[in-house]
Amino acid sequence: MMKSNELDTVVVLGHINPDGDAAGSVMGIAHYIGVNYPEYQVFPYLADTIDKGPKLQVRQDKKFDPFEKPDLQGKRFATVICDTATLARLSGREFYEASVASIVIDHHASNEGYGDRNYTKVSEACAVNVFYSLNQDDLKKAAEAEEYPNAADYIYLGIVHDTNAFQRADESIMKAATKLLELGVDHRRIIQTRQIDTLEDLEKRADILKNAIRVLDGKVAYVCINKEEKVKKNISYEEIHPISSILRDCADIELGFTMYEEEPDRWRCSFRSDGKWLDVNELITPFGGGGHAGAAGLRKRTGDMEELRSQILERVKKLRAEKCFT
Repeated sequence: MMKSNELDTVVVLGHINPDGDAAGSVMGIAHYIGVNYPEYQVFPYLADTIDKGPKLQVRQDKKFDPFEKPDLQGKRFATVICDTATLARLSGREFYEASVASIVIDHHASNEGYGDRNYTKVSEACAVNVFYSLNQDDLKKAAEAEEYPNAADYIYLGIVHDTNAFQRADESIMKAATKLLELGVDHRRIIQTRQIDTLEDLEKRADILKNAIRVLDGKVAYVCINKEEKVKKNISYEEIHPISSILRDCADIELGFTMYEEEPDRWRCSFRSDGKWLDVNELITPFGGGGHAGAAGLRKRTGDMEELRSQILERVKKLRAEKCFT
């Protein structure tokens, strides 16, 4: 596509508020291209609202500064989009819309099918799909050509973060991880990007969890933070983001979710399950959200959060009844 369109520049993008999977996929591809296609200029771009752990690794990058938007005015270029199911969630969407050619690599069941080439395979991590889509000899070359963090380090970062440190792993994921370790990835170093909580962080998280409410025979738990509580307790989205996973991982909870008023009357919600008790992508698709069977998100403008929450819980009951019936 680069040759047929006579392009020499490519921009690599991920979703808004990037997590480890988005950051690892974007930066891994950027380094891979940078080493194996030196005739191309490559610009990875990540929003500065990236999760704290992955940000530690990205800040050590010796080659790219992905938090600075590239100036490509008047230039023809291609885009590679990673880990982004819908255009509404794409960070740097203006680059995609101005690009001559585009490739999408994703793992969400809710992917819209956009882009000139769209490779979406439902899996636990986009970085897994990135790994298997790359030429393995060229990936080895990229890993050997650069110091930490290199392409292999970033792909491993993405896998570690989206599989919750391999708690959600299958044979293909473990094979990818093993091959990355063989390329020199330091597991101990990268796993530290998941272990960044301070005592103050834990104390604040405990305070947030005190607001958890259990419903539906105790199988569902949620935390709702409105704008007043957000301001009063200085709770950021980064601090509420892990709560749904923490709730889901409790032995007596099947579905955990959070509702966070990021702007007046605009709510950002996160849903987590094991994907079997309830498919959360199926749960929230009618509300305009999406993701995976086990992890999905929703942004919704509403002046009546309680009504939205009631509708979501009613749909949980409906889907569970259908599942139990079949």
